[in-house]
Amino acid sequence: MSLTVGALVDRLELQTVPLTRNVGLDRPITWAHVCELADPWRWLSEGALVMTTGLALPESEADQIEYFTGMFRGGIAAVTFDERMPKHQLTPGAIAHAMEIGFPVLQTAYDVRFITIAMTVAETLQRGHQSRLRETEQLYGSLLLSELCDGSVPTAPATRLVSTYAMESPFLLAVSQPGDVQRAFEESYELFTRASKQVLAAIKDEQLLIFAEATQSEDLLADLAKRHGSFGVSAEFAQIDDLPHALGQARSALIRNQQRGSVMRFNEQEPSSLFLPNEMGQLRRIARQVLGPLRTYDAQRGTSLTQTLMVFLEENRSWTRAAERLYVHRQTLIARISRIEKIINRDLSSMEDTAECWLAIQAAIGCGELEPFTPGAAGAVGAADAE
Repeated sequence: MSLTVGALVDRLELQTVPLTRNVGLDRPITWAHVCELADPWRWLSEGALVMTTGLALPESEADQIEYFTGMFRGGIAAVTFDERMPKHQLTPGAIAHAMEIGFPVLQTAYDVRFITIAMTVAETLQRGHQSRLRETEQLYGSLLLSELCDGSVPTAPATRLVSTYAMESPFLLAVSQPGDVQRAFEESYELFTRASKQVLAAIKDEQLLIFAEATQSEDLLADLAKRHGSFGVSAEFAQIDDLPHALGQARSALIRNQQRGSVMRFNEQEPSSLFLPNEMGQLRRIARQVLGPLRTYDAQRGTSLTQTLMVFLEENRSWTRAAERLYVHRQTLIARISRIEKIINRDLSSMEDTAECWLAIQAAIGCGELEPFTPGAAGAVGAADAE
């Protein structure tokens, strides 16, 4: 919060009024100092508010003009006089000159002590400094969390960067898609700060991301959910480099969370298979063993054959239903599946290979590497999928 001459005048309790009407009210005040010297600009730095009883105010109009000119040229923000104390009266010509050059001359009620003004200036500037510091910290934290979720920061530096926030594992990542994402972002910091808990928040793909300690964070998320909409929350994790997978989990939980204003954890979802482990690393290995070549193909060519395979299996290999969900022609789907079989070296007419692919798909969803299909996500990918 910055402080201007106009903002100071607006503080009614300070009983300080301008003698130069509407002049220099936008000049910033950086501090306030009592000075009874005839040349305060020689001793005070730019932005100072000079508070004086008027003992050094010269008698002649020419000298008063020089007095105001010197302060204006020296960068003094404004001068305020005690209404009863000046030895000499301010002349009309000096006031007119101050108005002409844009230098604000103020007058403070006799009952208001200068220390009160000085403390008001100091406290306001301190709040402004703290506010700017919080904004800087939030911006840095937002950029850091976005990069961590992208997996673009190596493990060692990522761990070191997060360690400065004094957060202890296990962690969680929560995702929401509120109507006013900026307001939700700001309130998330306010809420966690009031609870004396560290948090990193970011806005990514029009979603609010919240990274925090798992312990005692759910009540805070529930409070935010009531005001800003449902949350999906990842399973607890201990390693910072698991954040990209936690993001996939949180988004998966958010998609499945049908209860408005509620919080759903990823591990509250119904298990996709009795034959899959719960440990994230094991799920990742299962998914990559089968789907690795296909996901590499997608990444290199900009296709979405992995989602095509997921939908095809979800529809029990029904060409018609899968084609309808993907918004493609049946022959296009046949061509895609043929290419998928070649890439992963599996035969989807075989029950054994189909079961293996199904488990791999569920493992990829389980570890957050693959998001559940949403209509339109894979249907408008272009002709490359049919190559």
